[in-house]
Amino acid sequence: MAVEVPEKIGAERDISDAIPEIGRNNRVGILDLLRGFAIIFVMTYHLLYDLIFFGGVSIPFFFSDTMDIIHNFFLIILFSVSGICAGFSKNVLKRGAVLFLLGEMLTIITAAFAPDNLIVFGVLSCFGSIMLIYGVISPVMKKIPRAVVFAVFLLLSVIFWKFSRTESLNLIFTSVKLDLPDDALFLYPIGITSNDFHSSDYFPLMPYGFIFLTGTALSDYFKNGKLPEFFYKAKLPVVNFLGRYSLWAYVIHQPVMLAIVYIIFR
Repeated sequence: MAVEVPEKIGAERDISDAIPEIGRNNRVGILDLLRGFAIIFVMTYHLLYDLIFFGGVSIPFFFSDTMDIIHNFFLIILFSVSGICAGFSKNVLKRGAVLFLLGEMLTIITAAFAPDNLIVFGVLSCFGSIMLIYGVISPVMKKIPRAVVFAVFLLLSVIFWKFSRTESLNLIFTSVKLDLPDDALFLYPIGITSNDFHSSDYFPLMPYGFIFLTGTALSDYFKNGKLPEFFYKAKLPVVNFLGRYSLWAYVIHQPVMLAIVYIIFR
């Protein structure tokens, strides 16, 4: 994600040789790298999903606890890094609106052509919604110490980690089961669903929006160019490329993989 670094950074060491000018054509390498690895995992996950549910291939590891841990790890990376990058954007509201509309278009398309695999409030809708929210509340957030913002949203991420799946709050040493309505039709964006709700790709704002907002609290540390040189120069060309264009990679890869699986296993 492109960011700007002041020409002079107080009395700290001069890193201008390592980071000559982080602008539109220069990136924070570690962010592209992490997001690239995350999108590679997402593509692999979806390929395995397609092979299992559309190709009839048996892959027991896909349903294992280990896979669940790996899956959650990369989701945390994807949402937190995207939050960091959102702090660099000069038009986060526009980006959020575009992502949200893409997500809603995906819902319409799957409803029309693949109702058994309907996507309601998938990852694009979630990203779009939380970017719109962040665009509105960021002026207030910037008046609060970054450490406080980070701590609050990190705590909320932990508390609501299993909320949409178990209807409970994680209070570190215990959990509290909530009595939520079973007929809630329009609360699915925050993780409260009705009994007949179904989505093949579901990312409610609680906890994923909180993870995203936790990342925004770290944006200034990257933007000010005060991190070790490695953070700015880390690069694996293909991985960084996918991280830089992660939206396009996400939108394009699934129909391509579905087509390949259909051709091979039809």
